[in-house]
Amino acid sequence: MSASLATEALKLVRARVTWVATAVVVVGVPLLALGFALAADGGGSSQLALKTRAMLPGEGWVGLLGGTGQILSVAMLLATAFVASWTFGREFADGTLEPLLLARASPGRTASAKLAVVTAWAVVVCAAAVVVAVLAGLVAGVGADGSPGDLVAPAARALVGGVLVAVLALPVAFAASAGRSALAGVGTVLGIVVVTQVVTVTGAGAWFPYAAPGLWLGMGGPDVAVSAVQLLLALPVAAAGWVATVVWWERAEIVA
Repeated sequence: MSASLATEALKLVRARVTWVATAVVVVGVPLLALGFALAADGGGSSQLALKTRAMLPGEGWVGLLGGTGQILSVAMLLATAFVASWTFGREFADGTLEPLLLARASPGRTASAKLAVVTAWAVVVCAAAVVVAVLAGLVAGVGADGSPGDLVAPAARALVGGVLVAVLALPVAFAASAGRSALAGVGTVLGIVVVTQVVTVTGAGAWFPYAAPGLWLGMGGPDVAVSAVQLLLALPVAAAGWVATVVWWERAEIVA
């Protein structure tokens, strides 16, 4: 497994899609959240300030890191799905599926290595985004009237929510594998986003794993409650996607 992990990690690091996704999440998300937080805290009664205050869960660090978490709840799903789709779909596009299936390491072990590397990347990127948000907040003077301890809870909440959303993208790897194309995975995640919006509008979002983390981070407003059970439904969904992908790779056949 260690050799497979090293190989897949090297592929991921060298991929352009990985660098683009990393830049969007680590740089784009914190800066966007900071812009919202500054507009909410210093915009007075302007329309932008009123709208951003309604979006954010509070002021200061709560607003900045809460906004970071809310944006991560969308960005991490898409970024992780795109990276996972490329990781699996590229083997079909590049014609490298046959060597992988005939390699010494079992196809299932290779698939697990791919999933492990994508998951590790997602966790690191999510943590980096939260750290950058904190640093940006310190530079901008966010929460200057409070104490450093005020940022711990909202930072942890943003990180947990972002990671849960990221692992929810793992089933996309199965879609990219079964569809034998990265586009199959991309299409799947776009469909998930649409369904999530529909389910959330109907009021059942707390029980829908793809909607629960965002609602927990405040996207549904302060009146929407999400229990620990509802939030952690993301884990069995991720596990099911992992198992389904590994099983598919174990049974995969080369199709000309």
